[in-house]
Amino acid sequence: MQRFATRLVLSFLIVFATAASALAGPATDTLSTSVDRIITLLSDPAYKVSDTRPAMRAKLIAVIGEIFDMKELSRRALGPEWNKFTPEQQERFVTAFGRLLENTYLDKIESYTDEKVQYLKEQDLGSDKAEVATKVVGKGKEIPISYRLMDRSGWKVYDVVIEGVSLVQNYRSQFGQILMNESPDALITKISGKNT
Repeated sequence: MQRFATRLVLSFLIVFATAASALAGPATDTLSTSVDRIITLLSDPAYKVSDTRPAMRAKLIAVIGEIFDMKELSRRALGPEWNKFTPEQQERFVTAFGRLLENTYLDKIESYTDEKVQYLKEQDLGSDKAEVATKVVGKGKEIPISYRLMDRSGWKVYDVVIEGVSLVQNYRSQFGQILMNESPDALITKISGKNT
């Protein structure tokens, strides 16, 4: 009888795990694959060695670059102001803003210490967009993080909402304030200055 109960529980767990992954959706699958690759890099002992760390960091930046759509994130961070930038200014802005995000958040990513990422649900936002709700659990804390992704020949992140605060909205507010009084070139110069 106990054997039967054990098998029954195992069967339910397998069915539940299969159903959970089936409900995850393609955006969640793409995101979780990238997060797994990032965690693998951060967990590699070579990341802690000063001689190999620069090469490992370059790999980390490349993996992050594969999942984020920096042009879309930049366009949304500027909002309607994006259309006031020339194509050349847009390109320079995307590069400068990408470096700003890299410099701002890379240290936080690198401070990873065995926290677990739980994928809670995927919501269809229409027009090839989805939001993936996750929770980072560790050290007695739970941090809700939602990723907004767009499918353009593959799912890419265009916004991150951490504890209810949108990265895009936060920067749009800051950039909007600057652009009320200054030119696109001045904004790009300010952002580039923060990167040095």
